[in-house]
Amino acid sequence: MLLCLQYSKEEEVRFLSHLDLMTAMERAFRRAQLPLAFSEGFNPHPRISYASALAVGVTSEGEYLDLELEEDLAADEVLKRLQNFLPQGLKVLAVTPVTQRKESLMAIINMARYRVDIPLLQAIQQQDVDKMVNDALSLAAWVVLRQGKKGERQVDIRPGVYRLQGRIEKTLTIEMDVQTGSSGNVKPEEVLEILKKASFFLWKANIRVHRLGLFIREEDKIWSPLERS
Repeated sequence: MLLCLQYSKEEEVRFLSHLDLMTAMERAFRRAQLPLAFSEGFNPHPRISYASALAVGVTSEGEYLDLELEEDLAADEVLKRLQNFLPQGLKVLAVTPVTQRKESLMAIINMARYRVDIPLLQAIQQQDVDKMVNDALSLAAWVVLRQGKKGERQVDIRPGVYRLQGRIEKTLTIEMDVQTGSSGNVKPEEVLEILKKASFFLWKANIRVHRLGLFIREEDKIWSPLERS
């Protein structure tokens, strides 16, 4: 059977690499004595596939993976078993059987939602934040530099930014919906680069990025991977 798991990567493990995270998750699955399904061949490994790698230093409450089991096991039982074996900072939040979806998570997820908290060096008002966002959105193109195998190239990321909002709380908080996945990827740091150019105020360096979730976006509709499993 195939299960889709939603999990969080919290403050305690935000500097854990994706490879280390995969190792920690596999170890927890084994210790929980889940009946894992294995690949064939000379070096069999558990059939686990991740939706997307999370950058080091970024926390999240909406990461996903597919886990294949050799035997049927209730989703609630899987969730219950895992709670005792995951390291502090990693939590499985939900488990859903995959009964409809045929594609992999990596193939269908195409949108990421982020919250970014930015300490400032000066006091500003909400109207200043609104002006920054509106000025940035009014630009015809958002050109950023990316390093590739053939050197630097210019990329317009504006088509991949679907929603952008800012507000003042204890810090300047930016929320964004951006393209991710095999068809294209917009990094939150790239969006911040454009916003910084459109602002007059000074930002501190210790910016915190939190991924609120990964989603499936089709025109004006948005689903979580669990909803489409």
